[in-house]
Amino acid sequence: MDLTRKAVTIAALAATALLAQPGTAPASALKGRAPLAAAKPLPPGQRNAATAPVTRGEKLLLTATSTGAGQAGYVHYFILKLPDESLEIQVGIELADQRIAWSFPGQGVAISPFIEEGVVSAGGQDYEVWHLYGIRPFPDEAAMAALQKELPGRVERWVKAETPYCQHDDGRSHCVSCLGLVLRVLYPGRNSDYPNLPRALARTGAAPGYTPNDLLLFLAGMHDLPTREARLQRLARLTLPDALREDLETLVYATSGTETAQGAAPKPPSARVNTRSTLRRRL
Repeated sequence: MDLTRKAVTIAALAATALLAQPGTAPASALKGRAPLAAAKPLPPGQRNAATAPVTRGEKLLLTATSTGAGQAGYVHYFILKLPDESLEIQVGIELADQRIAWSFPGQGVAISPFIEEGVVSAGGQDYEVWHLYGIRPFPDEAAMAALQKELPGRVERWVKAETPYCQHDDGRSHCVSCLGLVLRVLYPGRNSDYPNLPRALARTGAAPGYTPNDLLLFLAGMHDLPTREARLQRLARLTLPDALREDLETLVYATSGTETAQGAAPKPPSARVNTRSTLRRRL
């Protein structure tokens, strides 16, 4: 896979899909935008430390550029090139042996070797895949330890059922998208197979269901911050892989004008989990 293809990240895809929605800046506006703001301390009294819980937006974000020891449960983002030459986001979750559990087109829920860059053959077709980055889904140790302990069982049930892949996950579990599998593993439902999603995991944009971009913004703590400036300040403070920084910056500019993170209720859960994020672009 050449460098031109490698350079196509979620940021490039988001510039096509998200910025075309009403109320957002045109794609051309991003080219001349100001650089990330310098980090600023929180004003005194902005958060009462004695009464307010510490949110994701105030915690470190641990990331990875590959699989590795101790990273079981990390959510990994890939770009997938379909046989028709279109692109979409593919997400999976790292296992203790550094393989990836995902729901893959033509294959369904499967456990596969980690692939940095290459071709996956499934359902009689070839899919080009390249890895972007991995993100630790829970900042606190207790939640992460619980996930790692239960991870094999949470994944295996979907593998043993030979759950097929689908683009649009309707929540009934007859099939699951790549995002649908990750959400079910991270946030298993209490009384059904539909994931018990955190309230702060808001939907953004015009997509009818949750998207990989929604999860990315949530994991990065952006939904906990009230303004674009606050989100950009957080980005400036974090140490991130270049591709992740670029993707988050683009998504912050694309979504901050259409929704608020703090003080407003997130959009209600949808019965669908949208895999493709409505992103379809040809190289």
